Amino acid sequence: MLGVAICAVPVVLPHADLANLPANLFAYTFCCVLVYPFAALLRHRITSLPSIWGIAALFLLAACFYHTNIIAETASSAWPQRRDVTLDKFLYNLPQLTLGVLGWWLLVLRPDRRHRES
Repeated sequence: MLGVAICAVPVVLPHADLANLPANLFAYTFCCVLVYPFAALLRHRITSLPSIWGIAALFLLAACFYHTNIIAETASSAWPQRRDVTLDKFLYNLPQLTLGVLGWWLLVLRPDRRHRES
């Protein structure tokens, strides 16, 4: 959950005025509900940091593509414009994704690995 929080805080905080707060909290909670079961299932199967980052990056790219296709400003645009917007969103959120994956690995997977060895 802390990894998800690390990913979401930089996205939520810039829009943390009272008008957007309910929507941002809903989106954050929904992300936690969606992401945590997958992370918990893969927790003992995938422990390599690069593979965790790669899977998270694919999920982020899919989310950016989905979001670009549903928002009114870009949904009716031609593919080259949507592709550029999707890649911009992906690259903008990549540092948060990296921090979230590092947080997950340090706080969840490393202690699991140490616990199994002892």
